[in-house]
Amino acid sequence: MSAAPEVLAVLPGAELVRDGGEAAATWTATVQGPTPAEGLVPVVAAVHVPGARTLRGFTSSWGLEFEPQDRPAGEPLVLEVTSGRSSNQASPWLAVEGAAGACVLTLHWSGNWRLTSTPTAEGVRVEVGLHPDGQRLHLTEGEAGTLPAVSVGWGTSTAEAAASLARHLLGQVPPGPPLLTEWNHWWPYEDVEIDEDVFLANAAVAADLGLEVAVLDAGWFGRADATSDWVAERGDWHRVNTARFPHGLAWLAEQTRARGVEFGIWVEAEAVGGAATVAEEHPELLALDADGARLGYVCLGSRRGREHVHDTVHGLLEQTRARWLKWDFNLDPGRGCARDDHGHRADDGLLQHYRGLYAVLDRLKVAHPATVLEACASGGLRLDAGLAAHVDGFFLSDPDWTEHHLAVLWGAARMLPPRQLLHWPQSEWRGEHRFQKVDYSGSLLTLEQFDTKVRAALLHRFGVSVRLTEMRPDLAARLREHVTTFTTVVRPLLADGVLVPLTEQPLREERGHRQPAFQLSSGDEHLVAAFRLPPTGGWDPVRPAGLDARTTYAVAPVDVAAPDEAVLVTGAELQDVGLPSPPASVTSALWSVRRAAAGDGGRR
Repeated sequence: MSAAPEVLAVLPGAELVRDGGEAAATWTATVQGPTPAEGLVPVVAAVHVPGARTLRGFTSSWGLEFEPQDRPAGEPLVLEVTSGRSSNQASPWLAVEGAAGACVLTLHWSGNWRLTSTPTAEGVRVEVGLHPDGQRLHLTEGEAGTLPAVSVGWGTSTAEAAASLARHLLGQVPPGPPLLTEWNHWWPYEDVEIDEDVFLANAAVAADLGLEVAVLDAGWFGRADATSDWVAERGDWHRVNTARFPHGLAWLAEQTRARGVEFGIWVEAEAVGGAATVAEEHPELLALDADGARLGYVCLGSRRGREHVHDTVHGLLEQTRARWLKWDFNLDPGRGCARDDHGHRADDGLLQHYRGLYAVLDRLKVAHPATVLEACASGGLRLDAGLAAHVDGFFLSDPDWTEHHLAVLWGAARMLPPRQLLHWPQSEWRGEHRFQKVDYSGSLLTLEQFDTKVRAALLHRFGVSVRLTEMRPDLAARLREHVTTFTTVVRPLLADGVLVPLTEQPLREERGHRQPAFQLSSGDEHLVAAFRLPPTGGWDPVRPAGLDARTTYAVAPVDVAAPDEAVLVTGAELQDVGLPSPPASVTSALWSVRRAAAGDGGRR
């Protein structure tokens, strides 16, 4: 698709403004009041795509993020979310493919939304907007309201259109602090085995391995009880669980830095657990449904709610000087708050909550520009371009075994730039999960298997959640080398790079494409990664994308075990034959591909 699809305003009197370039753009609608008494359903825009043949989207749920859903364009399609979290039920992304190419579109919103595709004589009409549940728009006479934006990318294929979209959205990402590497305590310890000694011992090893931040996840707050449950205690961020952390957070942060690594902290700042004292001390903060029942979170549609959450988190960051803040959200607000004393209406509580969330995050980023702000929501259940403008990165999914990770990465890379993506190599879980079991202390795991697990998570922000103090020495040494690969080879490409899947999507439980490959590109520098997932045979050719056929490239394996000199090869040869084949025994490979300079040596 060589030109942008037609994008039109839907609401009466709405003004649609375009901002973008030749391959992607963002459209924002502004509506003038007064609105009807019942409010408006905020439909942002209609996208008309001629010659459409196929619609491609994703459903999404815990541990099943980015599950593909394909439909003929001639059939009506509705993708929507009513849970109150933007990617719990479906992902706010749709591709429309046709004879002339493809376009992909996404909505900049973290709450409920709806995409409706209707066949037309020329192709399809896709209406993009907010779902009316808790999000009706009310404007008075003379008042103007701006709706969440819609972004569209286009090209000759879905892969090209999605890359254009991700590159375009990269320009809307806050510059942010450096892309620090992290160790996070959660999966191997949860809130059951974590305490001061365990955290600091792992922080010391993290520093030795070259990781830059040790993040204290859930379990640090609430009653002084080593058996307390983090879910019930959420909201009592003013109380430190001194049974686990008797010296407090400020001391812990200083001791972490003394061991050579920065300190980071987890918080679920919006949530209020069943045992939290804040619910009784400040009932005016709580979101309530139409029947007066608690929804389990602080309503950020209210001024007092926004001030409470901002001041709480700001205080934690001031107290600890944390360089990493993990902001989680583990509940579904549904339609949102229906109270009549919060400064919003009963039918727009969710709308005002997310506007409030964005405002709070922006205030925190201004006050703490050196702190990485990571968004998480039961893993990847609030992943969208709206929140992306206010945070530095997203956690993609709670499970992270390699096959699942690559399936999720394939989908996420079609919507957001890789500098905003984070997923760990397969973590050591305390809990039960039939695919997550791995032991980095025992003798069963080979170095080759370990390499594949780590390489799968090297193409974006990098972190791990394992028992570092118990890791087998040869695996720890290899992890140190992978961290060096990330900081010296990968991280420089993430500043303005785009991650492009080179194959169809791998899927969980041995479905989908079994030799997935990805290409991280920044200018004339490329990193290509390929994986063989069971069941699979030998290596198929891996062909990079977007190279100039007449240009000579220096190609070299990025291999901590056996580095090799570069091979000089033309773009045409790489498109025809592919990259140098890895040994048949390995299950993953990384190649550096860069435009050869005049003085480059290497074999031809």
